[in-house]
Amino acid sequence: MGTDRLPLALWDYGGDGPPVLFLHGFLDVGRSFEDVARAASAFCRPLCLDWRGHGSSGRCSPDAAYHQLDHLKDLAALLQECEQSAERPAALVAHSMGGTIALMLAGLLPEQVDRLLLLDNLGGYGATAAEQCDTLAKALRTTLAPKRPFRSFDSREAAVPVFRANNPGLSEEGARRIARHFLQARADGSFSPDADPRLRGPNPYRFPEEHWREICRRTAAQVLVLAPERGYLTDAAYVSHRARFDAFRSAEWRVVADASHHLHVDAPEAVVSALRDLLAVQIPAPG
Repeated sequence: MGTDRLPLALWDYGGDGPPVLFLHGFLDVGRSFEDVARAASAFCRPLCLDWRGHGSSGRCSPDAAYHQLDHLKDLAALLQECEQSAERPAALVAHSMGGTIALMLAGLLPEQVDRLLLLDNLGGYGATAAEQCDTLAKALRTTLAPKRPFRSFDSREAAVPVFRANNPGLSEEGARRIARHFLQARADGSFSPDADPRLRGPNPYRFPEEHWREICRRTAAQVLVLAPERGYLTDAAYVSHRARFDAFRSAEWRVVADASHHLHVDAPEAVVSALRDLLAVQIPAPG
């Protein structure tokens, strides 16, 4: 991105088709999409972003933040730069936290997003006023507390069972795909997450449920939602997600069998297939 902003890494996997922007989730990196990107480069040009504080992107100064609204501003600026260089993404592919940010932008600036592939996400958790106040209080306490460094491992393989324990349903191969780029070698021979420890802590913004439904109502993009069988969107506890989905103007819902929340590493072929289908969809003209 431009020199007047925090530098963000954008991994270009080449390809002769239209640009497609991939947005990873919390404590992940853009290159966890690598297997998807390599396959999808047969029909598009995958560009995989590292959010601020993640991977090869810049780290914030101590007085700055990693909140979702900061990521949202970064995404808006990146899309503006793409537009100015005639590389407007034909679609956004967004997982987990990346999906929350992409959905917010699609609803707030609907003219910026033509197609949206959401991976186990339909926005953030809804909250009452009391829940929002409690969350903000917790976020303030976390900000004032010292941050512990991330755990290190003797090898990337040693991290696989830990990743799986922290992410129920994640396959062994999926954990290896995440570890491939999220863990970086250090000078002492150990491997640790390529992320700023100050990322830790709760998202301070939890909007009311009606906020999320309004975001979905305002979204003009063609939306395709992939709901993994062992993910959040297929959990009966999240019935609000169906109401959000119903608020979209044009959307499709697909369940992906035998996949966890991290379906881009558990079932990359399903993501590639969905993206191919989405890019073939013609967006109707406004009005």
